[in-house]
Amino acid sequence: MFRHILRPIARNTRTGTRSYQVPHDVRPPSMDEVPVPHGSWQEAYNKAQTKYNLQLAAGVLVLIATIVTGRMNGTLWLNFLPPTPKDSEASK
Repeated sequence: MFRHILRPIARNTRTGTRSYQVPHDVRPPSMDEVPVPHGSWQEAYNKAQTKYNLQLAAGVLVLIATIVTGRMNGTLWLNFLPPTPKDSEASK
């Protein structure tokens, strides 16, 4: 019974890695297949930086809006100062 369990495992490990054959129509890549750059790199760089700066500004604005909203609702406590006791707690 142990032989029946190990036979499929042995069969798969024997033929697993050595059975691959490279197809005949595949050839190694050459430098002729590399895309040739065109246009000004400075224009592409400036366009990308404009997009990234807008994303940065939007992220900062969303962060500030989140902090302000959380502070106004009382759901966000940033521990700026030590907590002070309320009047009702101090009188007890």
